[in-house]
Amino acid sequence: MIPERKTIASILRRAPGILVAVLLIFWAIVQLYPILYMFMTSVKTDKQILNAPFALPDPLKLENYILVWQGDRVAQPFSTFFLNSSIITLGSLAILLFVAGLAGYSLARGRFPGNAATQQGFLLTLAVPVHVLIIPMYFFMGDLGLRNSHIGMMLVYATLGLPFTIILMRAYFLSFPRELEESALLDGCSRFGAFIRVVAPVSRGAIASMAIINISWIWSELLFALVLLDQQGVRTLPLAVAGYRPASMTSESVLGQQFAIMSLTALPLFVFYFLFQQQIRKGMTAGALR
Repeated sequence: MIPERKTIASILRRAPGILVAVLLIFWAIVQLYPILYMFMTSVKTDKQILNAPFALPDPLKLENYILVWQGDRVAQPFSTFFLNSSIITLGSLAILLFVAGLAGYSLARGRFPGNAATQQGFLLTLAVPVHVLIIPMYFFMGDLGLRNSHIGMMLVYATLGLPFTIILMRAYFLSFPRELEESALLDGCSRFGAFIRVVAPVSRGAIASMAIINISWIWSELLFALVLLDQQGVRTLPLAVAGYRPASMTSESVLGQQFAIMSLTALPLFVFYFLFQQQIRKGMTAGALR
């Protein structure tokens, strides 16, 4: 009887851990299945998709990816939209990280009138839905001549991402060791020089985390791109996905190709998340105790 009681007691002690493991496995399946379904459907024929939507593809139809890459439905090859998205994303990140790094460092180290009010202002901007900015942003960018422009979209995305990124960078710099800065200042560096030569290189982990966090929404952003980019040659990947449809007044179906273009668009993000998942976790918890 005593061994049996010990067995029951040990099972009861392990029950919370087992329950957590089961819930995590279930949650992983819920999250991964739509992704697997998207890639699986992208290599099916339209007939297979309609008749057996959950069956495995047999045979694989890689022609969907070939047609998408050639741009048969959007009047431009896929590489054009990929290049536009890459230029806008990288340019936005460069502006965003440079400005947010300087602003976060200034708020963390500076003692100037309005410091606290500035921080509260950034927090309040997070409560403003970005959708309310669409109309004023449209006319403002038109007055500046920056609609249908890569530079214009870079400035828009950098501006939208600044409040959140500045708050996280400030939280990181609050815990940054002051001794490193003081050593640089004693060696004759200015405050800006100390930031560029000492603080920024040491903080490359936090900066990389902010880059990875922001790259996701910039790469997949649709609303502002739809409003501000109406010329085919400068459009981004989300607009290519939204515009990939059957010809009007026809009964044709391009379901497989639609899933293929969604898969190609999402693939770079999956690669980034897989390679930099540790930095993403650090970035999401940066400054959580501040």
